[in-house]
Amino acid sequence: MKTLVQWTAIFTAAALLQGCSSLNLFKDSAQDAPAVVAQPIPAPAPAPGLGGAPGKLSAAQIKTLLTGKSWRWKSAKNAGVTLYAGDGTSLVEVTGKGTTQGKWQVQDGQLCESFAPAAFLPNGSPMSCQTFTGNNGNYMVGPATFQLAS
Repeated sequence: MKTLVQWTAIFTAAALLQGCSSLNLFKDSAQDAPAVVAQPIPAPAPAPGLGGAPGKLSAAQIKTLLTGKSWRWKSAKNAGVTLYAGDGTSLVEVTGKGTTQGKWQVQDGQLCESFAPAAFLPNGSPMSCQTFTGNNGNYMVGPATFQLAS
């Protein structure tokens, strides 16, 4: 369990790096990686007001789900954890590669992200958007699975 000091440090780092230029870590090309078959991800409880049939979520629903929380994600090429701060910045840890900072915003049914340069991502990545779908703890952002980190 993260201590208050650790969470404060994470939020501070994300806020300080808000101005960085920014990889779509979740987008995989067919030539880079094999296809991924998404497996259902159990969740402790559904988010308020997000029950019902799976599908695209509104910008407000996506923002409510992500803001102030850490999400474990997995795609064909990468996996990691992203903390989505309320000010539109993010702190991203890519398993086995390192960390980077990013910016995020939501549009109707989409999560848009950009990432700052890092050792594993020398040029960073400009803002790109992917469809955000799911319900009751089972979420997909493009081809990546998303699960609330515990």
